[in-house]
Amino acid sequence: MMNLFRSETTKLFTTVSTWVIAGVAIMATWPMALTNAGASNLPVDDPRLFSSEPIPLEFQGFEMAGFGYVLVVVLAALWAGNEYGSGMQIRTTLTATPKRGQLFLTKALLLAINVGIIGFITMTGTIIITHIASNSGLDPWGLSPEIWKHLGGVTLAWTVTALIAFAIGSLARTAILPLLLITPLVIGIGDFLATFWSGAKYLPVAAGASMYSDPAAGTYLNPLTGGIVQGLWALGLLFAAYVSFCRRDV
Repeated sequence: MMNLFRSETTKLFTTVSTWVIAGVAIMATWPMALTNAGASNLPVDDPRLFSSEPIPLEFQGFEMAGFGYVLVVVLAALWAGNEYGSGMQIRTTLTATPKRGQLFLTKALLLAINVGIIGFITMTGTIIITHIASNSGLDPWGLSPEIWKHLGGVTLAWTVTALIAFAIGSLARTAILPLLLITPLVIGIGDFLATFWSGAKYLPVAAGASMYSDPAAGTYLNPLTGGIVQGLWALGLLFAAYVSFCRRDV
């Protein structure tokens, strides 16, 4: 088992796309957070603002989660689908590791750890930068327990969404399908649908967003329910992908 873990870890962290996606998620989100934080110092009637309603202090900065969110979906899709490309590297992998169930679970675990680290670093830096630049009055180096709870929520939401994308990619044997299905939800279509169709709140990305978004907006489920709903989506798809991966021919 340890040999399998080491080999898959090497595969993940020697892939250029892993480092590029992680670097872009972090180093692009932080400057955008700095720019976005300046809007909090504008008058509420300034036409450059999308809304005159101030964002509650404990939710400020979390609106920046969307950019990195897209990138971790890309990472998950590539991790699931790359081995089924033209070289069919999956055949070599399965020859070296015939225990398919262990291989699938190891891949999912490594993805979850990687995305969790990327998400936590990206969003913690984003929130700190937001409160430094916006002069919110909150000590950016002493974030409140409520903010830490939301940081945990956004990290979990990114991680679970990545696992959903990974499961879909494994089922489809391609990176394309999870990108087509999950990316539109991440960039806001799910939230838009939830404004006029209550059932959209139970879509996986919208459900996950409830763990770090302002419930006063009326768009999201409560955080606990949202976390459970997103977790059930992930468990169902991962189970289907696990069974398919173990039983079907390459």
